[in-house]
Amino acid sequence: MKLEFSGAPEISAPRDRVWARLMDPDFVAASAPGVESVEAVDATHFNVVSGLGVGAVKVKFKLDVELSDIVEPERLRMAARGKAPGSAVDVISSVRLEEAGNGRTRLNWSATSNISGTVASVGARLLEGTARRLTEEFWTDFARRVSAG
Repeated sequence: MKLEFSGAPEISAPRDRVWARLMDPDFVAASAPGVESVEAVDATHFNVVSGLGVGAVKVKFKLDVELSDIVEPERLRMAARGKAPGSAVDVISSVRLEEAGNGRTRLNWSATSNISGTVASVGARLLEGTARRLTEEFWTDFARRVSAG
């Protein structure tokens, strides 16, 4: 099952500060629902353990995350691939930061996810709604925390 989401929240912080927070895996993980641990392999590779519940189905994914196409402090791509018992996920995300004036930054993001297995079998409407809610919660929390300094 393929899911696509995007958004462009404005953050009350200069682009350099938003970029620094995007490059901090612990800061990013603190906004991500379900993340249990993040281990940096190097500056662009991470091992992440994250739990996901959709309806009655609850799984724990072990993800390999890679940052690429990094142009500081402007844009990056993130690929996350992972497996859980009976399920798999493949996510490609793009992030672009734009100056929005008055010390604000627009964070343009898009994500395409391919999900298969038990998690995908719970039904398109339920999975899409849960994925959309979790994605929006993540970016809302990230923007709030960066704006707070």
